[in-house]
Amino acid sequence: MKARTVLGVAIGTLAAAALLVLLAGASPADAFAALLRGAFGSKAAVGETAARSTGLVLTAVAAVVAFRAGVLNIGLEGQFLAGAAAAAAVGPLFPDLPIAARAAVVFAAPLAGALQAAPAVWLAEKRQVPPVLSTILLNLVAVAGVTWLVRGPLRDPAGDYPQSRALSDAVLLSPLVPGARATAAVLAALGLAATAAFLLARTPLGLALRAVGEAPRAARAAGLPDVRLRSGAFLASGALAGLAGGLEVLALTGRLYDPFSAGVGYSGIAAALLGGMTPLGGAASGFLFAALGAGSSALQRDAGVPSALASIVPALAVLGLLLARGGRTAESSR
Repeated sequence: MKARTVLGVAIGTLAAAALLVLLAGASPADAFAALLRGAFGSKAAVGETAARSTGLVLTAVAAVVAFRAGVLNIGLEGQFLAGAAAAAAVGPLFPDLPIAARAAVVFAAPLAGALQAAPAVWLAEKRQVPPVLSTILLNLVAVAGVTWLVRGPLRDPAGDYPQSRALSDAVLLSPLVPGARATAAVLAALGLAATAAFLLARTPLGLALRAVGEAPRAARAAGLPDVRLRSGAFLASGALAGLAGGLEVLALTGRLYDPFSAGVGYSGIAAALLGGMTPLGGAASGFLFAALGAGSSALQRDAGVPSALASIVPALAVLGLLLARGGRTAESSR
């Protein structure tokens, strides 16, 4: 998308956000300053923003990987939950062996995410069921599964609430900086985003995935294994979302509970759209969403603006971007 279009969408989003702030009876300048303080105004605020960004970055990259192969993976939320459930199941098995426990989580969470996506892969390739439909339904299955797990097999017998046993302090990832919640998980997420960007843009595999996604019939005629490439990208997308859920448990929550996710998978899809369906763009948008979420409490506390505005702003940006793309498509078709 042209820089002029992106700039126009950004200006329009800021104008709409300022109007909403004015309607709430506050000053846009004060609201913006409060949001910045809440997201970056202290060491703890920066750490909170970085911690929140881990899941958003990984799910955004997951959405991009699937999309490049022509798959709309709307099941990132369910795959995120599957990874979190796997982490909560295997993490407490090694309370005195932190390295083994972390390795088990890093292995089990992506595997669970891929397995959560596997039925949708089979339905798409064998029964021609649109992934948009199957993955949405599988999200509901994952939500129900988490509810059952924390009230049944994974429930902490010593707790009064439906939650799993906690990972030991030795197993949990330590903060990168004392007094901040950010851990090495955010570095892993950014590293995977950079790796995905390189693979998709600079390797034969990335070229093949783009070919399958943009022109599947031509790719098939050229001898590319389109089913295998598309299915592999779909499963890899699920694995990345599952890893995001596992790192959420390993780095932040330490356990599984119900409800567990605040829509991380869905927000990741929005971040990918806002980032132009590129890994680095999606990662940057995920970080932006995390900053808005981290600053939302300060927005309400210091500026008197409802914290929900922080979630409305990225939605306005995505909507503006889609409208701009739709307008360009309509003009090009004339």
